[in-house]
Amino acid sequence: MTDSIINLKQYKFEQAARDLRLKLIDFSHRTQIQAQIGEAFYIWKNDPELIEQDYEEEDISDITFTKFFDWFIYDFKLIDIGKSVIELFYEQEGDSLSNFEKSILRDWSKSAFSYYDVEQIATNEGCNIRDIFTDEVIFVIDNSASKQVKISDIVGARLITTDKNTYFSGVLSVYRQTFKSFIIDFYNREFKEFKETFGKKSSHYDFLKNWGFLIGNYLEHILEHSRFLTTDGDELVFARADYSFADFNLVVSKIRKVMTIQEISGGSDELRVFVLSNIEKKNVNTIIEVEVGKLAIQAHSVDSLDRAKTFIEKKLKGLITHKGDSTKHPDSLINDSWLVTAKLKELPFGVRNKKKMDRILDEYYEDWIDEPIDALNGESPREALKTKYGRNKLISILSELEKLYQHAKKMGEPYYDVKKLRNKLKL
Repeated sequence: MTDSIINLKQYKFEQAARDLRLKLIDFSHRTQIQAQIGEAFYIWKNDPELIEQDYEEEDISDITFTKFFDWFIYDFKLIDIGKSVIELFYEQEGDSLSNFEKSILRDWSKSAFSYYDVEQIATNEGCNIRDIFTDEVIFVIDNSASKQVKISDIVGARLITTDKNTYFSGVLSVYRQTFKSFIIDFYNREFKEFKETFGKKSSHYDFLKNWGFLIGNYLEHILEHSRFLTTDGDELVFARADYSFADFNLVVSKIRKVMTIQEISGGSDELRVFVLSNIEKKNVNTIIEVEVGKLAIQAHSVDSLDRAKTFIEKKLKGLITHKGDSTKHPDSLINDSWLVTAKLKELPFGVRNKKKMDRILDEYYEDWIDEPIDALNGESPREALKTKYGRNKLISILSELEKLYQHAKKMGEPYYDVKKLRNKLKL
């Protein structure tokens, strides 16, 4: 009976939402509004090299335009009147709408796109999510999402509350937990600047309605140029270590006793998810997933994975058996069927041209050859040259590095010529 009530409410909402979106789209075609779409896109892209005249709708992918249009309808303030499209629609067309439609519109006009931890999933119903900025927990009714997302995913979404029920609206993006630290770090920096610009009393909500779209842009740049944008200076890859074990309850119990590991709520008898954020004041940002018979450590750099492996293997000595490690290109860090995003062939934030990018990479690797590396047993590349073992290990690392940058070059991403490193190290 409960399922029928939930499905009926969701069906009623989805039908009304579809009708309203069509009305909103039709309303947005008015000349007064269409005249501002080009300028709005220029603002949304936040690209100093893009000029308003470059905007041509047919040149933009459907996915990118869907994300932009969501922001344009709900958050962008029309320049001539200072109101959003949805506010203007409610003002001019409200008399022709039902009370239920008006209720939906009022919620839509107040909504803001934000980011959430998925903590629990009720299959065919919805999921419990926690706002990563405010810590608020919300149950969202969404049959489809309950089948697609998984515990520990980060969901970027606009939430709508109607008739005491909350739903996902419009664009839905799903990222792996690995991206949480990037989102929060960027938010903290930008929110501080936002308050300096608009006043110290500016709220979290004010930021999301006005500058929140910058978070999505930042994530797109990370996915496109992630090798140069980690928070701790490491090369970003999806690094994973897999283990097997016999006793699920014992392993979970041991992990829970470790002070530096925090459990993500909403686990089950067959799956527990933990976060290991630092080891001896070093940022590792790793996720530990424990299933029956299987344990996986996931990190956003090889160095972070190595530190986490050493730490976990020590804490679970004798309980787990290492099965192997793997790395993937950053594109594999997202759930492709749900992430609504578009690849951008651009340079990272703050880098205006390829010459500057090349200089940044040259400086980075100039320092790199004299910095200790875990894969070289704590020696720097220059020090590793002094032994046969170190030399062979270094040659292997440079070979892998060269493959990564060759791939980056083919993808149109910034790349580094590893031959320069070989010449400096006389290899």
